[in-house]
Amino acid sequence: MSVQTVCIASLTPAVLKIYPAYQAFFPGFYKALAEFHPVKLLDLPDIWVRDFLPVQNSQTGELFQLGFNPRYANYTPKFTAEINAAVKRLFPVQKCAVQIDGGNIVREPDGTVFCFESRKIFRKGIAGEQAQKEAVLKHALGISKVVWLAREQGDKINHIDGFMQFIGNTLFVSDERFDPYLKGLLLQRLGQVFQVLPHIEVRFLPCVPEASDKSGLSARGIYVNFLETSRAVFVPQYNLPQDKAVLAIIKTATDKPVVGIDCAEVSRYGGAVHCLTKEYN
Repeated sequence: MSVQTVCIASLTPAVLKIYPAYQAFFPGFYKALAEFHPVKLLDLPDIWVRDFLPVQNSQTGELFQLGFNPRYANYTPKFTAEINAAVKRLFPVQKCAVQIDGGNIVREPDGTVFCFESRKIFRKGIAGEQAQKEAVLKHALGISKVVWLAREQGDKINHIDGFMQFIGNTLFVSDERFDPYLKGLLLQRLGQVFQVLPHIEVRFLPCVPEASDKSGLSARGIYVNFLETSRAVFVPQYNLPQDKAVLAIIKTATDKPVVGIDCAEVSRYGGAVHCLTKEYN
C-alpha cells in the first residue's frame, strides 16, 4: 500500500469560533499524524472533514463529491453551503448524486462498503431508487457491493463509523449490549454483516456514553471511531479507565503501530479521530 496523505482542518478563525477546544488538541494531533504520514492542512470552516471531503475511487484514484447536506447540530443551509464551496475550491471533483455523509461509509479490506440506511439516501418502496443510488455510489467508490445496515430510530447523526470499523479480517464493533433495545439492533446488524462476510472475526470495543451529554451529539467514549492508515492505527483516548484496554485489544489485530490520541475534549463536539481525518492515496 502506498503512503497515504492525511487531510485535517487547519486552525482557521472560523473553525476556532465553533470548536475552541480544537486549538489545544491540534498540535499533538498533527505531530502524531506527521510521524507516519504527509499531513495536508486545509482551510475549511469545519473540522469533521470525513463527512464532507470527496471520496476516492479505489480503482482509478478519481475524487467524487458526495451530496453533503446534514440535518443535525449547527449545519444550517448557509454553513453547509460554505463547506461545500470550500471543498470545490480545494479539490478537482466529480459530482456524486447520493446524499450521504462520509461518516456513514465504512469499507472492509476486500471492498464491500457498509452504510446505515437513511431516508435521505433512498426511500424504501420507491421502485428502483435503492438500486439507482447503489449504482452511483459503487461507481464513485470503485467497489462492487454496498450493504445497508438497519438504522436506529432517533439517531440524530446516523454515522456508521461510530458503530463499526475493520482492521484486516477483524471487525471492531462498538459494544451496545448494555441496552436491551440496542442489543437487539446490534444482533440484527451483525447478522447482516455475517450474511456477507461469514468468516469475519468480531471484537467489541467499549462504548461509554457521556451521561451529562444532553445534546446527544458527544462522541466521548466511542472508541471504534479510530483511523487505520497505510502505516499506523490512531485510536481515540478519553481519559477513561477503558483507554489502555482498548489499545491492547486493537494491537492484537495489527502489526502496525497503535497510537493513542487524546480526544477527551474535542470529541464532545461530535466525533473523534476517524471523523477528523480523510486519507488519500
